[in-house]
Amino acid sequence: MWPFIIFTFVHTIMPIVTLTTDLGYRDPYLAIVKACLLQKVNNVQIIDLSCDIKDNNISDAAFILRNSIGFFPENSIHLVGVKFILGFKAMNNNHSVDNSRYLVSRYKNQFVICPDNGLITLLDEDFNEKVFQLYYDNPAQHNFFIKDVFVDAAAQISSGKALKDIGMETTDYYKATQFSSFSTPENLKGKSIYVDDFGNVITNITKDVFYKTIGKRKFSIVLPGARITKISETYDDVSVGDALAMFNGFGYLEIALNGKSAYKMLYPREVGRSFDFNLIIEFND
Repeated sequence: MWPFIIFTFVHTIMPIVTLTTDLGYRDPYLAIVKACLLQKVNNVQIIDLSCDIKDNNISDAAFILRNSIGFFPENSIHLVGVKFILGFKAMNNNHSVDNSRYLVSRYKNQFVICPDNGLITLLDEDFNEKVFQLYYDNPAQHNFFIKDVFVDAAAQISSGKALKDIGMETTDYYKATQFSSFSTPENLKGKSIYVDDFGNVITNITKDVFYKTIGKRKFSIVLPGARITKISETYDDVSVGDALAMFNGFGYLEIALNGKSAYKMLYPREVGRSFDFNLIIEFND
């Protein structure tokens, strides 16, 4: 009688680590970070959330992570390697960003690792999770902190270490706030919070706020060379090159041009993204 051979299959947990950075793809820095993750985190899955953040834009990094984190499973680890450019004087202001401190927190049953730059409170205006300042021994680690601090922290978290074992709990971290939309009897005001690669300008006016404020009233959005009086369902609701307003998949009001860039229409060329685009929706009772 032939012996039975029993095969046992062991389910291996494959930790997910996402990267949101300003490292870009031209230089080897991003590949080096990934190589270190592959060496130090067993069976890791690495996902580029966005690695081409421009101009040290913390708001862009927060927008990307805030609207993506819900799609990831529990215990995913998010490394956000974007920090403000500060002078020495600003870094020594007790109420300012501190680029020499690195934080980790558990948020929505996942982990976020970032510099002390206000990002964690930009993720959620009601953020109230415990925050830990990461330990690191050598000041030289600050120079390439994503590789030399964040990767080690991700490895320790994936191995099961508690946050209190890799950092010191702190409440003394920089808390940034996001500008909120607001209304008057005559209008609803908001501003641009993100511009995607298609040139669509995404505002901070949410679908809920819009309909609670507007109700059944008629409205108009006045733009340079265009007036919008309805909410579109798709980009194809208007002719090519025409302006439209619609609620995107994240639930924010978006200004777009069908087949073209709304960013180029709304932002003066000589100012670019440093220009603060404010949106006013007028009520037509």
